[in-house]
Amino acid sequence: MTPHENPPPNGRKPPASTYYNAFTLSYYDIHVLGHNMTQIWRCPTKSVQLPLFQKYFSPPEHTEARCWEHLDVGAGTGFFVAEALKSCLGNRQSMRITLMDNNLSTLKKARRRIEVVVGRLGELATVETVLHDVLDGDIPKSLGEGRYDVVTMFNLFHCLRTTAPEGKNGVFGMAARLLRGDGVLVGCTILPGREYQARGLAGVRVRYTLWLYNRVYKVFGNEGDTRAQLEEGLKAAFEEVEVEVVGSMMIFVARGPKRLGVEG
Repeated sequence: MTPHENPPPNGRKPPASTYYNAFTLSYYDIHVLGHNMTQIWRCPTKSVQLPLFQKYFSPPEHTEARCWEHLDVGAGTGFFVAEALKSCLGNRQSMRITLMDNNLSTLKKARRRIEVVVGRLGELATVETVLHDVLDGDIPKSLGEGRYDVVTMFNLFHCLRTTAPEGKNGVFGMAARLLRGDGVLVGCTILPGREYQARGLAGVRVRYTLWLYNRVYKVFGNEGDTRAQLEEGLKAAFEEVEVEVVGSMMIFVARGPKRLGVEG
C-alpha cells in the first residue's frame, strides 16, 4: 500500500514535499529561487526575501548571554539559513538552528549545506533537524513551547495541500506556541489572486504556472488562499501583524504570540 492510497484526513491532500528528491532539489535554487521568484512571482529572492530573512536571523546586540534559538519551517535546500549564517561569521553569540520539514531528502540536503557554514563558526552554532508535518497540529516533543526567538516560514504556505483553511491558519497557532514572548514569526507565501498578477501575457504565464503546480505537479496547494484568510489566521495567533504584498508574494511579520501557559 502506498502512503497516500487512503484519503488524508481533514481535507488534506498528499503533501507537496513528495515531489522533492535529490534530483529536483539539485536545480531548486536556480529554477525556483532564481527564475520563478523573479520572472513569475515578481518577488526576487536576493533583493527582497533574503534581506528580510537576514534582518531577523541575527541576534540583536542587547540579547542576553544565552543561546539564540532559530526555527526554520520548510527547509528547502537550506539556502536562506546558509546565506544568513554567512553574515554572522565572527559573531560571538551562540546559536542553535532547528530545521523542520516533512521530507527527509530536504532535511538532509539543507543540513549538509548549512553545516558547511556552521563549520566556520565552530562551536558557536549547532544544527538540529525535525521530521514533522506542520499540518499535523501537534508540536514535536523535541522542540518545546516558548523556546524560539525567531520562527521563519519562507515559501511554505503555498505548498501546504489542504482544502481546510483552518488547517493552514492552525500553523500560525503552532508558531505562536513555539515562540518566546518577545519572539517573531517571519515568512512569505504566493497568493493566487489575479489582483496580484502582472497584466497581459505575463499574467497568462502566472496563471498557467499556478495551474501546472497545483493540478499537474501538485507541489502547490494555494488555489483557495487569500490575503484576508491568512491575515485573519495571523491576527488570531499574534498581537501585532504586518503584511505586505510584493508581486504575487505576501510577506508577513508577526509579534506578540497569543498562547496560554507559556513563559516567554
